[in-house]
Amino acid sequence: MTLAHSSVLRRFGFFSSFFSTFAAAGLISYIGPDLNLTAEDKGNAAVASVAGTIVFRLLMGYICDKIGARYGLGVLLLLVTPAIVAMIIPGVVTNAGGFIACRLVIGFGLATFVACQVWCSQQFSKSVVGIANATAAGWGNLGGGVTNLTMPYIFLIMMSFANDDIATAWRLCYIVPLALHLLGAAFVFTGRDLPDGNYRELESSGAKQKTDSKVVVVTGITNVNAWILTITYGFCFGVELTMNNVANGFFAKYQGVTPQLAGIAASMFGLMNLFARSLGGLLSDYCNTRWGMRGRLWSCWIIQTCEGIMCLVLGSLTTSLDAPYPTTMTQVPAFVNLPAESWRVAIGAPYGWTPLNGNGCVSSETVLPCGSKQIKATAELKSCLQTQDTLILVQDPPYGTMLIDGVNTTIGTSNADTGLPNECISHANLFSVAVIIVIIFSVFVQMAEGLHFGIVPYVSRPALGIVSGMVGAGGNLGSVIATNIFFKGAFRTDVGVVNLGGMIIGITMLMFFISFPEHGSMLFKKGVLKYDPQLVKPPADYRGSDQMDYGKVALMQGHEGKSAKVVPQA
Repeated sequence: MTLAHSSVLRRFGFFSSFFSTFAAAGLISYIGPDLNLTAEDKGNAAVASVAGTIVFRLLMGYICDKIGARYGLGVLLLLVTPAIVAMIIPGVVTNAGGFIACRLVIGFGLATFVACQVWCSQQFSKSVVGIANATAAGWGNLGGGVTNLTMPYIFLIMMSFANDDIATAWRLCYIVPLALHLLGAAFVFTGRDLPDGNYRELESSGAKQKTDSKVVVVTGITNVNAWILTITYGFCFGVELTMNNVANGFFAKYQGVTPQLAGIAASMFGLMNLFARSLGGLLSDYCNTRWGMRGRLWSCWIIQTCEGIMCLVLGSLTTSLDAPYPTTMTQVPAFVNLPAESWRVAIGAPYGWTPLNGNGCVSSETVLPCGSKQIKATAELKSCLQTQDTLILVQDPPYGTMLIDGVNTTIGTSNADTGLPNECISHANLFSVAVIIVIIFSVFVQMAEGLHFGIVPYVSRPALGIVSGMVGAGGNLGSVIATNIFFKGAFRTDVGVVNLGGMIIGITMLMFFISFPEHGSMLFKKGVLKYDPQLVKPPADYRGSDQMDYGKVALMQGHEGKSAKVVPQA
């Protein structure tokens, strides 16, 4: 078992949990109408997907210190699979309650992050722990981007197996995350807990000190630095979780694109994990080499503040735009934008902005002002629109005058108190600009995550699992807070993004209060502050779970380093 092999196992296991947790986000354009989900239902499901794992991440920290990260990761992947199966079986999830419950349980799997980070911290030296942790977690977080990218296309594939039945097709899509969980668990169990062997072998030989549950818990929860990092991590990783849940809808509803194109745009946020989180870890290690722990802290604060600024920019892109309709209109007639192809013009088929209730079509479909959705085309719609597409994108019409059934018809209103004419969000041609901003925003988010876990291993080695669990749970808590406040209907999505950006900048200021007696803080050098953030200290002879008595390790390994032959010590 090499470090490279072990690293691949960690990444794949964590990747699987991310993929399954956010699979629903990539399919929400289809799941929502099928289960009659309201905006509040979708918000509650998004909260549930990241809220339940807060407790599980804390438990995972304890499990990692007690029995090892490997078992914790593998077992948790298997424990959440019944909820994935429930999403597949027809008749099990039929309403908002069942959907929210399954997203809650599937989201428990995000606690694999803690196991991934602890396992990685235990296998690499502190000089490279930033890049090691960041790369492992980044490639795991990549699952959030991959699921947004692939799920809309997996849906199209499953439509062919489901005879174009949307309700069946989205359920079949969950076969993919189910397979990933089963494979991930199987792979993880082939790994090794520590470079020197497995927990049970090392403890039985006396090489590893047995974990004292009370010591690790008390040590972890009485460290002030751990609590500050728990809060600040909530506004980098928590922001990523939030965006994984809302980005697809933001692009599909606001920008008026298909779920497939929205999935590509939303996936940009998660796909930056290919390099950005590692870049944060690399920056953390570099700053540590040049300026010590103070360099790690300053770089983390600067990057996360930049994250907040880009969040403000993204939201501000569309906040000045509004629907050119009276505020009393909660729904508007649905239109489809047909290409002006030569054959359409030649035979007199409809093209351009075409109402679904006009030009020979009879449909009661409506959409939200500045909104869009994808619907299954009936035989009648295919005939009157002259299209063979199974799914069609319907939107609100742009403001202005157009020919409908031979009559010049004005769409919308120019009243000054009801909005800005011609500036409906989905027709503002801002999609490309928004994608570019999302990419830059995401790079700062992922870098801030990597920078955080360049600091975490220094907080308390004896309680590394507990501290990692606390900080990881803080990430999910941040997402719960952000989603509940900003993305459950109280604000327009873009206004919510602006408010979130301000909150990120404010919360990140807490990093000025992190201090290490042996390293100093952002503002003060070592020894200036007579303050120890470890309020309750562990026994003087207590070692971390990865700190070995290497004399006993050598004896245990015997000839040629074969760790399977354990020699118990008296």
